[in-house]
Amino acid sequence: MRSFFGAKRKEKERLRTYFNTLNTIPMEIAAFDLQGRYIFLNQYFLTNGIPSKEFIGKDDEYYFYRLGIRAEAAKMRKKYFLQALHNKRIVQFTEKLTFPEKNRTFYYKRIFKPIFDSSGHRVLAISMFGNNLTHVILSQKELKYLAYHDKLTGLRNRDAFYELLDQVVYESVRNPQSLNAVLFIDLDNFKVINDSLGHDYGDLVLQEAAQRMINSLRKADMIFRLGGDEFTIILRNLKKEWEAAKVAEKLLDILSVPYSVKDETVSSVTASIGIALIPRDGLDRDTIVKNADMAMYAVKNTGKSGYRYYSVEMTNNSVKRLQILNQLRQVIEQQDFDNQFMMVYQPILSKNGKEKNYKIIGIEALIRWQNSELGNVPPSVFIPIAEESKLIQSFNQWIIQRSIEDFREMQPYHTNGFYLSLNASPKSLHSDDFSRNLQNALIRNQLNPKSLQIEITETSLLDNDALTQRNLTALAGMGVKLAIDDFGTGYASLNYLQKIPAQTIKIDRSFIDKVNVDPKNQELVKAILLMGKSLNKNLIAEGVETQEHLQFLEDNACRQFQGYLFSKPLPKNNIINLLGKHNMELTLP
Repeated sequence: MRSFFGAKRKEKERLRTYFNTLNTIPMEIAAFDLQGRYIFLNQYFLTNGIPSKEFIGKDDEYYFYRLGIRAEAAKMRKKYFLQALHNKRIVQFTEKLTFPEKNRTFYYKRIFKPIFDSSGHRVLAISMFGNNLTHVILSQKELKYLAYHDKLTGLRNRDAFYELLDQVVYESVRNPQSLNAVLFIDLDNFKVINDSLGHDYGDLVLQEAAQRMINSLRKADMIFRLGGDEFTIILRNLKKEWEAAKVAEKLLDILSVPYSVKDETVSSVTASIGIALIPRDGLDRDTIVKNADMAMYAVKNTGKSGYRYYSVEMTNNSVKRLQILNQLRQVIEQQDFDNQFMMVYQPILSKNGKEKNYKIIGIEALIRWQNSELGNVPPSVFIPIAEESKLIQSFNQWIIQRSIEDFREMQPYHTNGFYLSLNASPKSLHSDDFSRNLQNALIRNQLNPKSLQIEITETSLLDNDALTQRNLTALAGMGVKLAIDDFGTGYASLNYLQKIPAQTIKIDRSFIDKVNVDPKNQELVKAILLMGKSLNKNLIAEGVETQEHLQFLEDNACRQFQGYLFSKPLPKNNIINLLGKHNMELTLP
């Protein structure tokens, strides 16, 4: 890491901080400048005992020569390096490293990932991550590995699909309470591409479609190419039947985005998706596949570009979801927000110097819904439905206005520095008027932007589209604080964390809940705290519900908290009483 080859001082520091963090991650990681020369190798990177500094400033041809690796692999690696550099995107590939003199062969799963400057547009360097797959390849034999994968897309093939599906069915027989699903996906209008542009173009569309689906799925979900333009996905361990539809809706969105193929833009591709649930729709492989296939063709027969469950009768959960959706639409049509919805606020606290005493430094706004027909509907149920049905914008406007109005009423009871924290969904950040609407609400209520914090999820960071970036930049420019919410539940990289102008990281409650029973979880929380401090981020632990949670966090230098140990979410008047009577302080027994 002697030189960053012309990088500016600020960018040098950005890279240095990034590399310092990567150095402790237990996998092989390196980084290259734009000419393909090494600028960083972490302590786990394979050097065969040669000091890492010898490779700084050298390219892969030198690295392969010094380690005695067959040169063909260097050419292949360079091809993928240039793809990542020129396309400014992540490139994954499997690498075979042969050491002729030692008669050894290693297999790696590699990822080239661009490192961008603070603008998010200019590539500073290319990082390379590697997992050694040698033990997997050698245990299964390379021929078996290739036999279970599709050569064109790299996805698992039909044989692998049948094998895993048989396993899922077997587990479902043993555990009837489990819920899994098979999605049968057929690309609409694909034959037109092959017929009009040729099979080379069609192959590139298939590769891109496969990569889009991979990027949209959970790590636990498995995708397969059966052949032609047909794919299947196995969704494991679902909690609700409608979750399969949520995945299908996401796939429909990403697969319909136009494809840039060589010198052509292909915009005719959509998808028809059939869904079969396990065990509801069958407990043998052939029945499940047949039912998912029938559901897919039902979509084809009704206009394509959609999804359908195999069962013609809607499940109770699906009926409930439809009822919620209809009630949400009625609220918007009748502008009945004030009668059905209310905002509650949960205190955010900071450790005081006094024993067991904590200062209230802010509040998080949370929405609640009481419907005359549905009763009390949790936000974890109705907010995802509002997002998926594109109704969330109407609710956001009401939430912002009501929360800011309530916060203004609290002003006589708090001191400077007290802030209001609002949640922003990924869909909100995709709106071209989100930051403008928020600014107008602040102006109408004469509220200082510095007293407002917007909480964004890791999913929002991963989307990384122009509208999201524009809104985040505009919010930061106004002086609004940004916080990354539910940290640890998504897949945002360190690169994203450095690039997004967020001052605060909120550690998800699912991690806090297990710190007293799971040593691995303890180490994970410690790592998040250390990482946040190294990035100079403010850290808030969510879901602090017991004295044991609090003690662990305080022992590991966490100083800000939120959870039922201190207070449940409270209506506006209760918050005002809490602030006024207790001088913005809480003392635990």
